[in-house]
Amino acid sequence: MTIVKVEKQRSYKLVIFSFFLLNLLNWVIFAETSYGIPIIIKYVLSVFVLGTIVYYRLINPLKPSPGKAFYPVILIYLLWSLMLLISAILKFDNIFYLQRILAQPFFFIPYCLPLFILYSEFNLEFIRYFFKFSLMLIFPAILIQLYIILTGISTDNWFEQTNRIMIFDLGSSFLLLTAQFSKKKYLFNIVLIYTLLMIYLFAHYGRRGVLIEYMILLTIMSIIRIKSSLLNFNDRLKIYFAALILIIMVLSFGYLARSSYAFQRGFTKGAFEESRGVAFESFLYDFNSASDWTFGRGLDGKVLQSSFQDQVFSDYIENGFLQVVLKGGLIYLLLFISILLRACYLGFYKSNNDLVKAMASLILMYVIIMSYFNVPAFTTKYIFIWISVVVCFTPSIRNFNNEEIYQAINF
Repeated sequence: MTIVKVEKQRSYKLVIFSFFLLNLLNWVIFAETSYGIPIIIKYVLSVFVLGTIVYYRLINPLKPSPGKAFYPVILIYLLWSLMLLISAILKFDNIFYLQRILAQPFFFIPYCLPLFILYSEFNLEFIRYFFKFSLMLIFPAILIQLYIILTGISTDNWFEQTNRIMIFDLGSSFLLLTAQFSKKKYLFNIVLIYTLLMIYLFAHYGRRGVLIEYMILLTIMSIIRIKSSLLNFNDRLKIYFAALILIIMVLSFGYLARSSYAFQRGFTKGAFEESRGVAFESFLYDFNSASDWTFGRGLDGKVLQSSFQDQVFSDYIENGFLQVVLKGGLIYLLLFISILLRACYLGFYKSNNDLVKAMASLILMYVIIMSYFNVPAFTTKYIFIWISVVVCFTPSIRNFNNEEIYQAINF
């Protein structure tokens, strides 16, 4: 085995380990005051994760291949992102600003990450390692889910509880969509149990957008598994049977679901407007110039997020599209969405395997849920979306058939 290959394998494991530390970082950010965690911990974790991503880029360089006609869009996105990042760095005036860069997951780093990830190689060997370690960590995640359910679900402390679970969730959605590639037949059942428990928890937390995202995920999972060449007739029959059982359970025990906090809050347009209507109205009232909409207000930009009398400004809004426009304007949003949708197109229509189609599905699902949340963030989920973009852009992976991917993942 050559030194280069050993170095690459080490980089695969290191960056996957950094995903675990990134999940830990996001839990520490919301739990540090409750548990007395030293502040320095989150800065060390942030620097380590970001440094690992840069190191991975140096060891595994790769120019993206979205098509010659589309590549200029990547370059323009790169230049616009650099302008946003440089303008934010020029405002550096004290150590607190550096702390914001390292410890605020929605501020600076999310707009830096794609520049490294888009020019990194993520091959089948990396995916095999990611597949393996994601499965290993699902088991402690399920134990934490059960502990929370048994000891008490807190609607007031829901973010800390879910981040406690997510410490061990490297890629449950990816595993659910690609479980047919594993020779371990129990994998699908384990990940499905984890997903159903998350749905149960978020229903009680009242998080309607996340529930919609999980419903879309289950729908995509069913479609992929029904059409997959890796599954036989009996496997497909199980999907139909499971769907029938689910429908019967909903009809029989629907009153239990309706008693959850999510259904009490409602899924109508009016219910969603009631929870975020003031924030959106304030945004549109304050964000009203042509310059704002075209160029945004920069990574440090703020916008009115309260009633007109209170005049409370924030650099964050719970809507992916508006958050991107706030930071980089419609220019950044159009480039951002164009790259994601181009990856979706290549993944769905120019690939020969379920793996790439699954990753394209995750990208499409991310774009859809941006209308409710999914803001750019320093999270494993956001990083994996860009990894999925790179995989969809890679012709060699798109050209593999399901049997070749099955062999690569298992052997």
